[in-house]
Amino acid sequence: QYARGVFVVNRRYQRKLVWDVEEKQALIDSVRNYLPIPLVLLAEDSAPGSARLEIIDGLQRLNAIFAFIENEFSYEGAYFDLETLADTKLRRDEGELAQKTPVLDRKVCVAIVNYQLPVSTYRSATEESVDEVFRRINSSGRKLSLQEIRQAGVTSDLAGLVRRISASIRGDA
Repeated sequence: QYARGVFVVNRRYQRKLVWDVEEKQALIDSVRNYLPIPLVLLAEDSAPGSARLEIIDGLQRLNAIFAFIENEFSYEGAYFDLETLADTKLRRDEGELAQKTPVLDRKVCVAIVNYQLPVSTYRSATEESVDEVFRRINSSGRKLSLQEIRQAGVTSDLAGLVRRISASIRGDA
């Protein structure tokens, strides 16, 4: 779908690409290690016969995955093996992509491309409903504090005490 140009980026609300290489590599590492990543939300064009999918949420993630597969950056010091996929091999053979070296082990590349991306498609979406969905997704919720991030996954007695005191002080106990 990506190579065929099915995905549409709507600049009315989508920000520019802002992830740096380290953030992209971290996503690839999550994929490589079969860790869950947030879902990609697409909107199916409501025009009859249209096969286009507008990216509502997940542009940075999709860009990171496609950029890695197209050899724009390395993972663990090596580049995606373009021989792994028929599409990338063909694009390499036609001169559209160039294989950078060193090449990542084929088994690692296969594991990455076999990762099942979580995708949800909003059917029969109108321009107004897509705008509203985007607003709702990006206007609620709170970021984790640095302390909450540091404490994630820590299960010691002291960490539990800090969580209980913090929750009490914040009023969400």
